[in-house]
Amino acid sequence: MMKNILLLFTFLLFQNFSFAQLGCTDPQANNFDANATSNDGSCEYAITNYSLNIIAVLPDLIIETSGLAFFDNQLWTHNDAGNEDKIYQIDTTTGLVLQTVIIANSTNTDWEDLAEDDTHLYIGDFGNNDGDRMDLAIYKIPKSQLGSGVATAQVIEFSYADQTDFTVNSNDHNYDCEAFFFYNDSLHLFSKNWDDQLTRHYVIPSVPGTYVTDVREVMNAQGLITGADISDNGVVALIGYSPSGSNFMWLYHDYNGTDFFSGNKRKISLGLTLTNSQTEAIVFREGGYGYVSSEQLAILTAKLMSFSSSQWTDMNIVGTNEIGEEVVPFNVFPNPVVENVNVLFEKSGEYEISVFDLSGQLLFREKKQMHEGMNWQMNFLQYENGFYFLEINDENNSWRNKMVITN
Repeated sequence: MMKNILLLFTFLLFQNFSFAQLGCTDPQANNFDANATSNDGSCEYAITNYSLNIIAVLPDLIIETSGLAFFDNQLWTHNDAGNEDKIYQIDTTTGLVLQTVIIANSTNTDWEDLAEDDTHLYIGDFGNNDGDRMDLAIYKIPKSQLGSGVATAQVIEFSYADQTDFTVNSNDHNYDCEAFFFYNDSLHLFSKNWDDQLTRHYVIPSVPGTYVTDVREVMNAQGLITGADISDNGVVALIGYSPSGSNFMWLYHDYNGTDFFSGNKRKISLGLTLTNSQTEAIVFREGGYGYVSSEQLAILTAKLMSFSSSQWTDMNIVGTNEIGEEVVPFNVFPNPVVENVNVLFEKSGEYEISVFDLSGQLLFREKKQMHEGMNWQMNFLQYENGFYFLEINDENNSWRNKMVITN
């Protein structure tokens, strides 16, 4: 009897594995496999260009912005090496500083990024341009203390298990780091490799202590990673720049566990440093909408910018308000579209309206001040038949509709 049960179990296990076909499961990819039932991380994409929306030039107090965090409808940043041990709350529409908080029991040796969980904010003091630092640290600060203007940090100390050489080698080594986020009770760090332009993923407990961390996984970043975050639906974003003078963002989703590089990997080109300055930090607000900050670089000003990534990572949500507002303040019709699409607004405000093709390429963008009952219309005859995304943003929200054109 027991032998028969074991044989049946083995048969069922084999059947389950036999039905799982590995391949690229993303319809946007060049090598999409309609028969694939399990993503193996092999998807390949055409070059995807995207323009960040410039919100504001940042004031002199935070022109060396290097990290971003967003919680309780508040956006926070800090400056990097050699600046004061302070963090700053900034306005999401003007970039102006709203609040300054001193971080006691800390030193800004080279603060490079912010992360946060439900109760604490984390500051990554792990910038290491010369490659010789042996005092890498992360400061853990209670959010409950921020309102007082002074918050006291606990310290998480760490080192890399794979680093054995601490010789000064300015901007020509692989043990710098400027990017991390909190996920699943741990802190996930991503290296900035000056030498080979890869990035290594490390994991550190979020509890104060001293740790030695091993490499979890490695990926060819094709540039220098300067910021990281994870969205509320698990999309990972790494931002950076290339020595040639361009900015980029990597997006990861549909991965296994916390092996973020095991799933879909897509590089989004964000344009030139001459336009954005040097991108240093990224944070999701809710869903695929978020902010990017850049630091002053020579005559290039520091900026606060916004982005939306859902058109590349979520192909199944249609007409959804991604950040949870109960009522979507407009109606889109008809769908499918033969000639014109109409957007009837039920709430007054300033809206940014964008159209993307299936690859995520921006085709159209316009800002409009709309009033309740107004109708916005766009002619789609210029576009070929197929699927498109109509995205509408206001100051706090992002919505997306998947459109079908059949003209």
